[in-house]
Amino acid sequence: MIKQYLFAALFLFFSISNADSTLTTEDWADLSDIARETHSPIVIVFNADTCNYCRRLKEEVIGPLSQQRDGKLPLIREFDIYSNGKIIDFNGDSIRSRQFRNRYNIFAVPTLLILDANGNPLTDPIVGYNSQDEYLELLQSSLIASFRALE
Repeated sequence: MIKQYLFAALFLFFSISNADSTLTTEDWADLSDIARETHSPIVIVFNADTCNYCRRLKEEVIGPLSQQRDGKLPLIREFDIYSNGKIIDFNGDSIRSRQFRNRYNIFAVPTLLILDANGNPLTDPIVGYNSQDEYLELLQSSLIASFRALE
């Protein structure tokens, strides 16, 4: 009985603590391993703290998507285009953040990419954000295509 309460409390804690934030990572190799194990695509949202469209995308689309508990979900991570320093790339190499950003030709934010476990794009990027309905439609078709590509 205590284990059930402990489990429920931990689940509630993690649900609340992640309710308004999407995860970030500096170790893409670790995320790559998880993607391989779960046969899930990796969604990267390239953003910037000063971008109002990025904030709206996160609040209206990405946040709710990351909170869904039913069905198979992608691994969603944010990447601030102004982040500095080094990260661990998909293959385990240490690279500069700007190299990672430049590899995907990020020229505007928000830009959403859907990748396989090796960091290869599965669909075309989704650049910009105008309306929730339009974006959800684009994202849904891209996610369906990415899961099919991983089968």
